[in-house]
Amino acid sequence: MATIHDVAEKAGVSIKTVSRVLNGGTEVSEKTRNRIEQAMRTLEFTPSAAARMLRGRPTGLVAVIAEQLTTTPDSTEIIKGIQQVCEELGKVLLIGETGGHADVAERLVADMRERRVEGMLFATPFHRRVELAMSLGGTPTALANCFETAGRHMQVVPDDEGGGYAAAQIVLQAGHRKIAFLQLIPGMVATELRARGFHKAMHEHGITSRPEWLIHGAEADDANEFAHLSGAVDRLFASADQPTAILCGNDKMAMRVIFILQRRGLRVPADVSIVGFDDFRLISEALDPGLTTVALPYREIGELTGRFVLDSGGQMARTVRVPCVPVMRGTVAAPPAKAKP
Repeated sequence: MATIHDVAEKAGVSIKTVSRVLNGGTEVSEKTRNRIEQAMRTLEFTPSAAARMLRGRPTGLVAVIAEQLTTTPDSTEIIKGIQQVCEELGKVLLIGETGGHADVAERLVADMRERRVEGMLFATPFHRRVELAMSLGGTPTALANCFETAGRHMQVVPDDEGGGYAAAQIVLQAGHRKIAFLQLIPGMVATELRARGFHKAMHEHGITSRPEWLIHGAEADDANEFAHLSGAVDRLFASADQPTAILCGNDKMAMRVIFILQRRGLRVPADVSIVGFDDFRLISEALDPGLTTVALPYREIGELTGRFVLDSGGQMARTVRVPCVPVMRGTVAAPPAKAKP
């Protein structure tokens, strides 16, 4: 990579003269300026981002510090949303993956600050709390799909409580009253919020949730988070009084539940209605019938976070909750006539 020294040697001038041209100085003759610019083109010399910033010029760089985001297929839409904003505004997106390690995150932040990025965004593959212990200086900062307890920065998260409410409303409005909920891993932010929304919808319809039908269908097992899902479904159908609708913590779980039910000789949605969560289209659109689900607004989260950092300079600290919207396809129908109360 060519340096300012190479340009000076090629043009036959001093480094100071090249620096004057880079800084827009007018004390260099037109002939000398042309010679220096020709040397830059020949050597394919590009001034560093840091040098441009020192001259008061924006670097055009935006950083995303991600936690296993680019390797999680159903949440890469966050990156796409941020990238869309960068393209509109003529910015270049830099992505650093932490792998969930705090020391890596701190090193990446230091590197991005050295590059004089115009904005810093932190993003996680699932809705969770984070603590930013590293020094961010005055770099405009925002959080995508995660939040700090202190609330020092703009943080854009999905409205998981509203999503749980929306999922329950889908089957309630279809006439179901015997509703089971196979939830995500215990302790997750989304798990607790969606359960709250579910109970709210059930209460509004005058229905008491059955504790034995509220089961965690996923667990914190990196090898197989759904290792005990089949057993959970068996528990739901262990007696004559069985649910006619099952809400699932995500689309991956919903797909597995459909296959488990089919092996039991049950039809979806004729015998049991199924609702997923995420709208992970590799699954929701590929199933036959298509999966009725609630969409996680990953693209919108990325776009809103990016616009906030680049348009407002990160000068506002508040939490924005983006709605989770129902997506109606083919896995929900009215309950079987024999099951209606």
